Amino acid sequence: MHGTGATKAVLGVLLIATAAAQQPDALDEALALVGLRREDLGWTPKGWWPRFPANIPYKLRAFDSLFAEPLDSVAYTRSLARTAWERLDPTELDKPQPRGAGSLYQAVQRLGIDPKFAGFRGYSANTLAEDLPLDQAILRLLEAAGRPTKISTFGMDLPYPRPKDELNRRVGVLPEGVSPILGRLVLNLIDAHYWVELAFRKVDGNDRRVVATRYNIGETMIDAIEYCPQMDDVARSLDEASLWYAAQKCVQALDDARIALRKLGLSEVPDFAFDWETPWGWIRVRGSGDDTVDGNATLLIVDLGGNDLYLGASAASSPDRPIGLLLDLSGDDRYVSDVPAIGAGLTGVGILIDAAGNDTYLAERYAQGVGQFGLGLCADLAGDDTYGLKHSGQGCGFFGIGLLFDTAGDDTYRIWADGQGLGGVAGIGVLADRTGNDVYAAERKHSITGRPSYHSPGLDVSVSNVQGCGMGRRGDGADGHCWAGGLGALLDGAGNDHYSAGNWSMGTGYWFGIGILHDKDGDDEYHGVVYSQGTGAHFCIGVCIDEGGNDLHLAEENSNESLAWAHDFAIGLLIDLGGNDHYRADQSGLAYSINRSIAMLIDIDGNDIYQNDVERRRKTNQGLRPGFAMNSETFRNRGVADYFADTTSLALFLDIGGEDTYWGDLRNNQTWLDPPDAPNWADRNFSIGVDRPDGTVSFQPRPVKVPSASTQPRGAP
Repeated sequence: MHGTGATKAVLGVLLIATAAAQQPDALDEALALVGLRREDLGWTPKGWWPRFPANIPYKLRAFDSLFAEPLDSVAYTRSLARTAWERLDPTELDKPQPRGAGSLYQAVQRLGIDPKFAGFRGYSANTLAEDLPLDQAILRLLEAAGRPTKISTFGMDLPYPRPKDELNRRVGVLPEGVSPILGRLVLNLIDAHYWVELAFRKVDGNDRRVVATRYNIGETMIDAIEYCPQMDDVARSLDEASLWYAAQKCVQALDDARIALRKLGLSEVPDFAFDWETPWGWIRVRGSGDDTVDGNATLLIVDLGGNDLYLGASAASSPDRPIGLLLDLSGDDRYVSDVPAIGAGLTGVGILIDAAGNDTYLAERYAQGVGQFGLGLCADLAGDDTYGLKHSGQGCGFFGIGLLFDTAGDDTYRIWADGQGLGGVAGIGVLADRTGNDVYAAERKHSITGRPSYHSPGLDVSVSNVQGCGMGRRGDGADGHCWAGGLGALLDGAGNDHYSAGNWSMGTGYWFGIGILHDKDGDDEYHGVVYSQGTGAHFCIGVCIDEGGNDLHLAEENSNESLAWAHDFAIGLLIDLGGNDHYRADQSGLAYSINRSIAMLIDIDGNDIYQNDVERRRKTNQGLRPGFAMNSETFRNRGVADYFADTTSLALFLDIGGEDTYWGDLRNNQTWLDPPDAPNWADRNFSIGVDRPDGTVSFQPRPVKVPSASTQPRGAP
């Protein structure tokens, strides 16, 4: 009979899928040991709860739903990681996309703009300008800026200045075919400039300057050291839709120019220089020479080749220059600055795209993908690169969006603090590195950074705020001005990677922030100290997911409050899927929850090692097994008894498969609970530890109720 083989194949797939669906879920079974279900996890706060922080401004749109259903954080993390993997694929970057929405534009939209602002769905940036010679496009810019292009007096045309004639002469140095590509880019920037200025039309000019030059937010936000009222004032007046629309246009227009210039196939580019000062900044174009380029006061820099040195505020925006773009097509380049630069969007848009070469990026602060009431993007599309920075960058956002994308190569990222995927107050900070054996290092010693951490008393350990960190401004113990943290994400694809930092790192949250670290594959090492690797404190979410490889998860120095650790309505998830892994936290950690929090450490497959300093843990009266939940009665007695009684704490440790090694009397294929006899329904503290030989865990979100077909709205075209 026709189709018999195909029918059997389909039936076989269905049977396998049905069997998988019917197989008990190991996580569900672990929760059932204490009478819990997935839907029992998380919190939907009640407005009448005394002392529960409510109406916190600037919360991201994802926060409340993830807070209510903590396991959805896994799907959310994976969706971000999948976007980085797919959209930063070098084989896809040059391909034409529907509606002109390029792959780099889509990465910016989905990883940066969409988590912060829901007004766009990524259809198109509408960069529809015509091809026009560069000299004519600059004349259009002069007209848009209200400057004359032809000057007459006393009934005659003056002999100077004559910008039309001078521009026509100067563009003659450009190789054939380059002028109309750059002209189209300038026309699209005229459009973008309109939108970025429209965004600030209701913002006081002095306030705009204040917030653009406030360079210490990362240092002051956590414990509310300073209050800058202009931050609130600008946030309330800013037209975000117009700002992000301008950013979209800049990203797409610059990337369109990159692709068009590559398609020209310029085999022999001369060494030349074109410079023109416009009311919105300099336009500089360079050829194949090894150039030194002054990036200060620039609107646009385009370099066609050579090993170049960029100095000053290249690819940076400011209140006076709301757009600063740089495109470098090839060469081993150096970007050096002691002022905001290299993809710094400060009350505007700053974008750098480096298309090829082994490049070096060095700066003091606010660089390499940082946004403050703006969008900053640093995108390196090839090569083995080195990034060095002291503070605030490498994917860092405060009331803005900061993105660092590196698509390929063995890269090294070094920073003192505040970056490598930091979502500060009301911000989005993402570092996405698709492939390569990479090093992510934050300076650990406070004797160098000047930031000692009170979570490591007596030790030379710094506050880092790096590598997937979402941090807010906690004003409840100070001036009452509380600002929600943002989304900080470090998304690494393939490669054997090395992560190191001081305190607050590698998927950690604080004060309504979301911190995410996702590593897709490779034998990786994680070296943190306190609040590292799936941790959080005070109403937040911290997630660290490693999808495969033989990994090392260490909490070092005072080795505390790490590796799935959560405090005060926090969610801390550490998930490692596959490989022979090694974990060590000498004090509290390894799925440790205190004061109404959820901490989970889930390891699937592999022969794993779990280490702990038992005597040290016993002396500090800490739980002696992985998977321990507790409440401090001092919290209950501070007026929070109502919502403590109405909520649940969970610490869950789950290891599936492999021959694992533990400390003390723990062993393979064992279950331990605390208390051991019955669930702790009186205090609603649930401590679960499970080591089992096999099983699966689903991290799919619970389905949303869908309306009937007759009531479903018609979709967009």
